[in-house]
Amino acid sequence: MGERITFAIAAAVALGSAVGVVTLKNPFRAAVSLIGTLLGVAVIFLLLAAPFVAAIQIIVYAGAIVVLFLFVIAYLGERPVQLTQDPMARYEVVGWIAVIAVGVQGFIALANSKLVGIFDDPKPVDDIGSPRAIGEAFVDPFIVSFEATSLILLVAALGAVLLAKRAVLGEGGR
Repeated sequence: MGERITFAIAAAVALGSAVGVVTLKNPFRAAVSLIGTLLGVAVIFLLLAAPFVAAIQIIVYAGAIVVLFLFVIAYLGERPVQLTQDPMARYEVVGWIAVIAVGVQGFIALANSKLVGIFDDPKPVDDIGSPRAIGEAFVDPFIVSFEATSLILLVAALGAVLLAKRAVLGEGGR
């Protein structure tokens, strides 16, 4: 019974903080809300008997990546709100149609895929979350998706730096 109560509280914290990440206008508060989301997910990992993944969740994500976000937010500072009309506003409907189309295509691709584990029996529960199981998951069947994710994160970081540089130079530098 205690596990269910803990799960309910952790899930509520994670979902409530995730809503805060998306809805808060202040980027600093949104990043702090992201820490709440990641801590809630770490508690859920602990309930799933995966202490290694929970520790990595806290150390890497809540500890390092969110601190990097907060550093960038503090470095860039407050930006004045631009009151001009968005030139891309007229394409918003086309964007939402594209998002829905990509989502439907992704669902169809997953439903028709022959990926290992989608329709198979899962691995034994005692193997989930151990360092060996995590290492095998990265090296064996999911190495391409792991490397693609790292490439996407690298491109996102470079894009953020270039956008920040353009914004700072547009204001006459600091």
